[in-house]
Amino acid sequence: MYTTNMSQIFIFSGPNRFTLYEEKKRWVGNFIQKHGDENLLTVDAKGLTMRDLLDEVSVAPFIASNRLVVVDGPMKCKKEEAQSLSKQIHPQVILLFVVHLDPLRKGKIPAIMKEIEKISDHRQFPKVTRSSLIGWIDEKCKQNSGSIGKDARDLLLEISGEDQGMLSQEIIKLCLYTKGKEITKQHVLDLSITAGESEVWHLMDLLGAGKAEEGIKYVKGLLERGESPYSLWTRLLWVISQLTLVWTAVDSGITHPAAIAKEVGVPPITARSLLPCARRLDKASLTRIVDLIATMDRDLKTGAYRSTAEAPEELSALIDRCILAFRE
Repeated sequence: MYTTNMSQIFIFSGPNRFTLYEEKKRWVGNFIQKHGDENLLTVDAKGLTMRDLLDEVSVAPFIASNRLVVVDGPMKCKKEEAQSLSKQIHPQVILLFVVHLDPLRKGKIPAIMKEIEKISDHRQFPKVTRSSLIGWIDEKCKQNSGSIGKDARDLLLEISGEDQGMLSQEIIKLCLYTKGKEITKQHVLDLSITAGESEVWHLMDLLGAGKAEEGIKYVKGLLERGESPYSLWTRLLWVISQLTLVWTAVDSGITHPAAIAKEVGVPPITARSLLPCARRLDKASLTRIVDLIATMDRDLKTGAYRSTAEAPEELSALIDRCILAFRE
């Protein structure tokens, strides 16, 4: 039987997915370098029982001074279980819970983890402020031997939103392209808008206006001009995932694109493009559309639908069905 202290049990939580997982990666990397990967265990909280966790944290490290157990996700814990955890964790074991919080939760840890929080060192990763984000972008450019003008930076934020993971990828790409020169607005326009995005946004504009039949004609024209149905399907899946986030914000009474982007973490251009469609759909309609598309995607992946690059007619028909779902 051991008695622990807060320096052994940690919680990383917050809506800022990028900084949350960057810090987790830093911890794990430093730990492996010092103690070896044989003393690291990462487990998913889903399906993990407290009995399983107690078994794992009671194991001593292998020829090292510490062992690290990382639990990804929130885990239910009763008061007596938290007490057992505090007593049974080996003195050389560090336990880390990593919990990404939905931005709509306002940074609050799930109630099921309140007892664990009481015995933990809780470190929070809130959404970054606009001013801090601007400074971070400038520093990220410097780290990649580049710089960025104000107009280019504002446009990058408009296109990519405030997600630091997405921004990081875009900055690296832009710095490699400009080779030490200052990133301009034109560079951002050339490189940060994914090819094919405009086609999908126009389709969503039509659906937001209730013009499903025009949407089908538009897609047919795209396919006739050589657009890949697989590429279109992939982009459609992504747009639907963003639509659910925008709809959630609208349902909560948030209707300004910038406010929606800040609330749910989508790029402002995405919020603005999907807002008419989100306003038009009620909860039942959105649920039906998401269920339909998720089922179709699953059936495509499992072979229930037989669509190939040489014979994509079935996938084209599925895209039409998805579009018509917005009319029903």
